[in-house]
Amino acid sequence: MRKTGMIVLGHGSRRREVSLQFTAMVERVAREVSGAPVLPAFFSLGEPTLADQVRALALQGCDRIVVMQYFLYNGVHIEQDIPEMIAALREEFPGVEFVLQPTLQDDPALERLIVDRLLADAGR
Repeated sequence: MRKTGMIVLGHGSRRREVSLQFTAMVERVAREVSGAPVLPAFFSLGEPTLADQVRALALQGCDRIVVMQYFLYNGVHIEQDIPEMIAALREEFPGVEFVLQPTLQDDPALERLIVDRLLADAGR
């Protein structure tokens, strides 16, 4: 039976408070996900990195790692940079299955949130 670990991958920021807020959000999400560790990682401008967290999960015995790309749009990081990082990690961890989830682009749940927020203040 495979052991799954999860990583929420954000871009990162030079501002420490942004990194702390992202990490706190991932910790809240992790409390809602039972049965698998959920860790924050930063693509750029922050630590821990994606590679750091993959190594941490591998040390915990995870042989399947789900990477949720916490990005709004499919720019160059999504289309090129992150797939290259995942390819390198697949070479470093050949026994680990990597599942790369899509970004939030065109996600109906996000669109519903935007509609709900707009309607909450409509007519004011």
